[in-house]
Amino acid sequence: MKRIVIAALFFMPPLTSAEEPIRFARSPALSPDGKTVAFSYLGDLWTVDAKGGVARPLTRHEKHDFNPVYSPDGQWLAFSSNRHGQYDVYLMPARGGRPRRLTFDSADDHVTDFSPDSKHVLFMSNRETDLPGRAELFSVPVTGGRVRRISAFEGRNGVYSPKGDQIAYVRGPGFWYRRGYRGSTNNDIWLSKSDGTNNRRITTHNGQDDYPMWAADGKTLYYVSDVATGLANLVKQSIGGKPVAITHHKDEFVRRARISANGEFIAYECGFDLWIHSIKDGKSRKLAIEVHADYQVNPETIQTFTTGATEFAWSPDEKHVAFVVHGEIFLTTRAGGVTKRLTHSPAFDHGLAWSPDGKRLLFVSDRNGHQDIYSLEANDPDHPDFVRAHRYQVKQLTDTPQKEIGVSFSPDGKRVAFVRAGKLVTMDPDGKNEKVLVGQGQVFDYEWSPDSRWVCYARADASFASELYIIPSSGATAQDPARNITRFATYNGGVTWSRLGNKLAFISLRKGIGFTAHVLSLQKPAARGVFAGNAIDWDNIHLRVKQPAGLLLTKECSISSDGNKIAFRGPSDLGEDLWVANANGGSVTRITNENLQPTQIQWSRFFPGQIYFRDGKGNCRAVMIGGTGVIGPNIVPFNARMAIRQDELFLEMFEQSWRALNEEFYDAKFHGADWKAIRTKYRPIVRHCVLKEDLYTLISLMLGELNASHLGISGKLGSPDQQTADLGLLFDPTHRGLDLKIAEILKGGPADQRGVNLRAGDRVVAIDGFALTPKTNVSRLLNDKVGEVVTLLVTNAEGGAQRRVEIRGESRAKLNEFMYERWVARNAKRVADLSGGKLGYIHIPNMQEPGLERFVRALYSDNFDKEGIVLDVRYNGGGFTHDQVLNYLVGKEHTIFTHRDGSSGLVLRSFDRKWHKPLVLLINNRSYSDAEIFPHAFRTLGLGKLVGEPTGGFVIGTRNIKLIDGSTFRTPRIGVHTLKGVNMEKEGVRPDILVEPHPDDLARGIDVQLQRAVEVLDRDVTAWKKTRMPASGGSATSP
Repeated sequence: MKRIVIAALFFMPPLTSAEEPIRFARSPALSPDGKTVAFSYLGDLWTVDAKGGVARPLTRHEKHDFNPVYSPDGQWLAFSSNRHGQYDVYLMPARGGRPRRLTFDSADDHVTDFSPDSKHVLFMSNRETDLPGRAELFSVPVTGGRVRRISAFEGRNGVYSPKGDQIAYVRGPGFWYRRGYRGSTNNDIWLSKSDGTNNRRITTHNGQDDYPMWAADGKTLYYVSDVATGLANLVKQSIGGKPVAITHHKDEFVRRARISANGEFIAYECGFDLWIHSIKDGKSRKLAIEVHADYQVNPETIQTFTTGATEFAWSPDEKHVAFVVHGEIFLTTRAGGVTKRLTHSPAFDHGLAWSPDGKRLLFVSDRNGHQDIYSLEANDPDHPDFVRAHRYQVKQLTDTPQKEIGVSFSPDGKRVAFVRAGKLVTMDPDGKNEKVLVGQGQVFDYEWSPDSRWVCYARADASFASELYIIPSSGATAQDPARNITRFATYNGGVTWSRLGNKLAFISLRKGIGFTAHVLSLQKPAARGVFAGNAIDWDNIHLRVKQPAGLLLTKECSISSDGNKIAFRGPSDLGEDLWVANANGGSVTRITNENLQPTQIQWSRFFPGQIYFRDGKGNCRAVMIGGTGVIGPNIVPFNARMAIRQDELFLEMFEQSWRALNEEFYDAKFHGADWKAIRTKYRPIVRHCVLKEDLYTLISLMLGELNASHLGISGKLGSPDQQTADLGLLFDPTHRGLDLKIAEILKGGPADQRGVNLRAGDRVVAIDGFALTPKTNVSRLLNDKVGEVVTLLVTNAEGGAQRRVEIRGESRAKLNEFMYERWVARNAKRVADLSGGKLGYIHIPNMQEPGLERFVRALYSDNFDKEGIVLDVRYNGGGFTHDQVLNYLVGKEHTIFTHRDGSSGLVLRSFDRKWHKPLVLLINNRSYSDAEIFPHAFRTLGLGKLVGEPTGGFVIGTRNIKLIDGSTFRTPRIGVHTLKGVNMEKEGVRPDILVEPHPDDLARGIDVQLQRAVEVLDRDVTAWKKTRMPASGGSATSP
């Protein structure tokens, strides 16, 4: 009966019927004569008469076929597909047939156009790009062969002019799905010659301009823009003229438009349908399309999971372990025997908590539309013991619109605690007699004392500072109030309580270096041989905090039963691993060194030295430490088998996404959107998605209705079958010979190693024995060569004798690091050259710990003796370290120390020397989030001028959650306002001096923003020198 009820709740009708037009067809393309429309639906390509009707399939493949484009001669259809993990360019006859793969790189390639002669396919890709890895335009022959780069420093959605002498394309990082955005992080239309030179900007609108199309006369552009009506429509603009709207959709916006080669019709997406606009009569009509399709993949699949658990919970006797896989609860033995499935629901069941007697398992689930607490109990008279039962019953214990999290039993089993809307609540095990234990602030973590008398909880305030408190489990009284036991208002959380009741372990941020493990003794030290007692000694309890693992950074720790040791997650040679430290300080030992990324760390109740944890791959592990060394960590094997219905899964993912924002979006008014109506609008379309690629797009469209940053859904949709290696060589894109001409050797890259004798200008004539010709696809020769030796046949620029050169292939990720370091080094050199060595340069890549560490190292190693520093947060994606960075920049001159020899200097030393000399800060439209808070604070504190472009106005505090399938979903939760009350979301920071880069300058290595920053700083340094105290001639020193 339970299964019938659940099926009714999640029921969705069949995909389509003969009487029902399809919804959510995507990426339409018109044949050259405008009579046929090709489009993507259910992950395949179809064609239909431009008047509508029954569509005919062109492809049938389990992967995502997308973005078809007709050749101008009507013979070919190019499209993109991720059949080999990444999106590649494919070509097939326009009437259908076997597709032929044209690109082979492990980067994504997306088709944008054909050349007018139908001999080349234009596509965009992020391969071979300069910082910050933006998409560029490339071309590949329809016969296959060498790929050539066309654009430099960004180009997307490029299309050839009718004569083929120009390309209209898009520049800008704009988010296509976002409605009504205004700001610098937008898209604009640009023109260039067909070789990528002579770029000029066509649109200046601060909203979204995208999907350019050429009119037949070659003098007019059509494109998608929200310039005219505030909602994206088709517009027409003569080059050099003003845009005029030619469609007037008022409720849904236009996207993915493409014009027929004869210039008479434009096909586009609007809402969940395809439309065609007639340029001649100025009218648009919606296409009614029928699709008679079998399932592309089985609607229900049987899957077996042997890894991928998202949480686990050991039974009280530690003989069994319950765990969650794909939102279902399973049970197995300590030895990993038979795996038993305990729940059967398409909802997300998780948050496990055993009763102390082992007779029931509590969990939270959204099976009734919101996240409530449920109890799972044996329902088998023949096998009443929970772990041996064959049948179970589920009882709902709470039913509120607010979600409940963090459920746990008190150790004596008499009460259950959980968090609801930031409040700590307790209730009886049957769900009755609720009591709000802590009703103020935001409780995000708690732990019962072993005797059930107390609860230690972490509560955050509006400034993100959190403290640990201890409160009686029956509630605070005048005699026993909630007591702050940390009194250190930074971050304190992740608390665990030793089973002896004598100590707490927790994570804290105390010395500005990151999160570290701390231990607090609940009793004062006793004399030798005297029992300290179990009563909590409140007197100066906060002063008994110790840091047993020193400065080792950690995200999680757990204290042993006797309180003598802590286990924690810390850095290792390969990543993050399990460590153990003496709780009183001293011994610190790394237990694993495999980048296991341990979480849910806990000590055994019965086996001293036994530690349990879940690794980064979703395995439950056990490791024993003791006098004989380390045994393990051993995996507790499981075999979780379940049937997964795709329609139920996708609907659950949609509901989780909508509900997460309904509960957590930082603006209760949803930026003016009717969020409940939006759910009603989008939910029926979920059944038209059979691939996650389409579901992600649908959810992105829903998110776009909020016009907010820090939103998104992502997940692993596949990985390349073959990784393309990189050799650390930059080739000349203008070279047209049979060979490849080396333009530059990346410093530190695989070609910049001892014994690799290469120079700029050398020619590569063969790779691994394959002679290079225009028909050679170089990526194909470098596939599967990461870490492998690649043999090049090389000649010098004068065409001398050929020689063999061996290079070990490197990954693209590593190449990006080399490219970044190249960019930073060039910038530093330019600043030094322009200033005669007087000024320094520091780029901060992110507002996180690695970016902070890089900034501090650069400040003290290379720049502290400079007269001024150019700080740069362009291309900085954010984080939350603005105050830490500012801390180093707010030094003030106050005292001068003189020496016997007459030299003098300033003492600017607290814990670190502070910078006190002039600064200038570079910002641009890719400075996001905390990299926008930082320049706002920089200006507010009067530290210097801002140079560059306005930031994007992407400023919200956010966190990531995991959906049932493992997809990552972002939930913006905290607004950020200036002291004047201005919401920084959608309100970018404007520079004092506006300087916009031009792609032609960037292609020549000219950074006009950097040049202007040096000019500004040079003047500020001159003025600063005139105002300094006469005796302070030297630089800051420390005696």
